[in-house]
Amino acid sequence: MNRTLFTLLSLSSLLAVPHAQARTLAEIKASGVLRVATSGDVPPFTVMDGERFRGYEPELLEGAAKLLGVEVRFQAAPMDQLTRLLQEDKVDVALGAQAITSTRENRVDFTVPIACAGVSVVSLDPKLQKHTDLVGKTIAVGSGSVMQTYVQKLPFEKKVNVYPTNNDVTYAVISRAVDATFAYTVMQPAVKQLFPKANLHFGPELWNVRIGMMVREDNTTLRAALNEALSKYMNTNAYAFLTQKHFRRDVRCRS
Repeated sequence: MNRTLFTLLSLSSLLAVPHAQARTLAEIKASGVLRVATSGDVPPFTVMDGERFRGYEPELLEGAAKLLGVEVRFQAAPMDQLTRLLQEDKVDVALGAQAITSTRENRVDFTVPIACAGVSVVSLDPKLQKHTDLVGKTIAVGSGSVMQTYVQKLPFEKKVNVYPTNNDVTYAVISRAVDATFAYTVMQPAVKQLFPKANLHFGPELWNVRIGMMVREDNTTLRAALNEALSKYMNTNAYAFLTQKHFRRDVRCRS
């Protein structure tokens, strides 16, 4: 076999190596730790408070994890890196107001929906109420977010500015670097509490999405256990308190 052919075959074998095997539920329970990545910048879904992660999703997952007998260990990660961390088995779960879409389901699996939320135009200009009001405007989106995919497909002239974090998106709107962005309508109370002087306006709900937590496609044992634990926890008084605390309403999906 000549050297060139040997080199090509070696490279092919390396490229064919699959991602690291996902930890099974049994392995996670043996370690006692569920590894979780989140952006921590989508209030009130997930918020980084000093060195701790708080918000609806971290607290919901902690409640479900107790039913599984494990503790949750969080790490911060950009939104557009969550899938990679799952595929490389760096984490077991990824969250951050992740909309369940067919495109994402080609790369990861989702838990049962943990919320259903409408999407609104967010701007300093109350006249910007719906997507058709944004013709010729500059729109901010977060890298890797469902908003990025949606905005880029809008069938009219506009400029799309992509930012690495949700915080950067918010500051771009507040500083008037852009005209508007899109956000979940249920975020309005939390955003206004964080930026009381910004006078941000949320338009009417334009469409509704289901939100879930992401796991590796091949991690069927973990997904099944999480689904059971989340479903149980979401029917407790503790969950009723949690959703009222963060959203002032029940955000569970209605079938």
